[in-house]
Amino acid sequence: MDVQRYICFVADKIFCATHGESLASYVCSHLVGETAGLGFNRNDPTGENPFPKAWCDDCEIIRAAHNGWNEESEKLVRLFPLCCGCYERSRIRNSRTEATLDDLRNLRWKCGTCEEWHSGACLDVSCESPYFWTKEHAERQGRSRLLPNWGKQPKSFLDEDYCAVDGEHFFVRGVIPLPIIGTAESFCWGVWGSLSRENFEKLREMHDDPKAAELPPMFSWLSTKIDGYPDTLSLKMYAHIQKPADRPRFELEPTDHPLAREYHNGITPERVREIMISCVQDLQG
Repeated sequence: MDVQRYICFVADKIFCATHGESLASYVCSHLVGETAGLGFNRNDPTGENPFPKAWCDDCEIIRAAHNGWNEESEKLVRLFPLCCGCYERSRIRNSRTEATLDDLRNLRWKCGTCEEWHSGACLDVSCESPYFWTKEHAERQGRSRLLPNWGKQPKSFLDEDYCAVDGEHFFVRGVIPLPIIGTAESFCWGVWGSLSRENFEKLREMHDDPKAAELPPMFSWLSTKIDGYPDTLSLKMYAHIQKPADRPRFELEPTDHPLAREYHNGITPERVREIMISCVQDLQG
């Protein structure tokens, strides 16, 4: 029996502190918050209702025991409103997958930064410089460090967080988080994104200022080539500035590019394994 018949859906708007104003959707109480792996059951989305009401596996037992949604089963399930953005996050975190992150626990890999061996899933792969930082720029920076700079910032420089190329192109280091389906975890690509001169200078001035997290999203072009995808250079993004201890989080524009689809729809633990095989040089298991 169709849940839509028994739980009235009003196509209304809801305001979310994270995602702003959007269509309201409804989920059972167990799917609210940061829950993960509880199952995500729903009727098929349609053009008229792209975010149908959803319920966890425990509530599915109730539905099945009462031969569908009816007055009796409805009394035992509490629904809560979510914005469509939080609805999608809940779907990704709670949907079941054949493989789990626990299936990767026997993998061993060597970290390229600390040179130590670790076990389990590797959830961070990063690039040390933007695509447009060349060997010539690096050699030039190495020579310039041997000379006094008289307090002037060179036109080209690279550090752990920022990069400038020829005084005309500016980049910030950040992460693209890919939510892992069925978990509360994300796999993070450590990448570089372009910034306007104005935003670049503002961000550097406020580097240690907690108020930097209040800055509006900054337009950016992805400036890292990520192996295993079609060309990722110049994908449209927005940089969301975080508190001083955290790198900016890049939000990819929705497109048909595989990376954008993974950002918005999530990836499976098996996909995490595929990335580890292709990107982690010292991998065992």
